[in-house]
Amino acid sequence: MKKIVISEEFDPCFNIAAEHQLFLTSQEDLHLFLWQNDSSVIIGRNQNLYAECDLEYLKEHNMKAVRRFSGGGAVYHDKGNVNFTFITKEASASHDHFIKLIQSAMQQLGIDCEFSGRNDLLFNNRKFSGHAYYTDGDNYMYHGTVLVNVNFEQLENALTPSKIKLKSKGVESVRSRVINLSEINSEITAQSVIQAFIETFECKNIEYINKINFQPPLEKLLSSDNWMFAQSPKFDVELERKYSFGNMSVYISIADDLIQNVKINTDSLMLYDFKACEKELYKTRFNEPAVWDYIERYLSNHLEFS
Repeated sequence: MKKIVISEEFDPCFNIAAEHQLFLTSQEDLHLFLWQNDSSVIIGRNQNLYAECDLEYLKEHNMKAVRRFSGGGAVYHDKGNVNFTFITKEASASHDHFIKLIQSAMQQLGIDCEFSGRNDLLFNNRKFSGHAYYTDGDNYMYHGTVLVNVNFEQLENALTPSKIKLKSKGVESVRSRVINLSEINSEITAQSVIQAFIETFECKNIEYINKINFQPPLEKLLSSDNWMFAQSPKFDVELERKYSFGNMSVYISIADDLIQNVKINTDSLMLYDFKACEKELYKTRFNEPAVWDYIERYLSNHLEFS
């Protein structure tokens, strides 16, 4: 039976796990899942977290980073986003039908938009909705987000990687010019967008889910460091820092979130031996501030520096 499922939670781990559970139990009848997240960064299955966002900024602002099960690029979510997911069997899926439903919902709000070849909805050539699809066996989902009143300053800061020199073998995100629907019409809210989806979908069978009545099995996995970090593709980074004795460069290769190789160099006229330090860093979890903390403790114990 056709159904709308609406999440009452704003926890991105819960919502992405719930989306995946609904996807795994998909039926021929089309289901629509509507959900919102607290401020967070959601990255694709094959992306490198370090290449997509500023982890220190996320930590400072109490924002989660979550790796989803599907591919695609990194996106920023907050309560100014409305996320939608159409779930069905692959044999019943129709991109054109989903796009028409979304456009009809937007027209209810007075927004005439066009679909671009990059799976985006545009208003005057500015993106307010990005889409992707995902299949597994005969299960199918078509999902995306609608920018209603998103904090663009926080989006920009969260999705700006730290300035380390990084060579990643993962999929990189493509940034676009974006616009909030509230900039087009100040009366449009997240709730009015949700209501427009409900009315367009023409379904009275609505189910509300939360952490009490719905426990997606993979929620715990999504919040684990192993899933978040160890799933990143292999990558190399170069860190640089200036000290009184000269510039220091640290070259690191990372796989499964563990340092596999590290080489520390300086342009100092003095000869310093960092082999013991490099050995200690081997097979530790990569974290830029932690690497520098360890090196500076090593310097304090073995060298005189300031």
